[in-house]
Amino acid sequence: MLFALLVDFGPTLPTEELLQAHRDWLFPRFSEGTFILSGGLEAGDGNAPSAIALLEADSLEAAKRLLDTDPFVKAGACTHRVVPFTARVRAVGMDERFGAEVQAVQVDWHRDSAVPR
Repeated sequence: MLFALLVDFGPTLPTEELLQAHRDWLFPRFSEGTFILSGGLEAGDGNAPSAIALLEADSLEAAKRLLDTDPFVKAGACTHRVVPFTARVRAVGMDERFGAEVQAVQVDWHRDSAVPR
């Protein structure tokens, strides 16, 4: 199942050390195919910094268990909401759209398991 992850940070952004720990946790999740897309949302109009991601998990509970292992969550640096997501339409040429500005991680989508772990 696909899920949208909506993340809200407190008034202060995570430290560089915590951000690196989060990246060290997150990038392998991309490699294994669990996370599909993630990024920050610009703060503005009185809104605190936030982020959004798309991920895949067997269930809502499995997605929440995974997110509980994120260093941001463990440190209390953010709150998050996980919402089931149904993809209806996608753009062709995503690599061309985002180019070198967005890091790409190779995923083996043809593995035996329907949902990579």
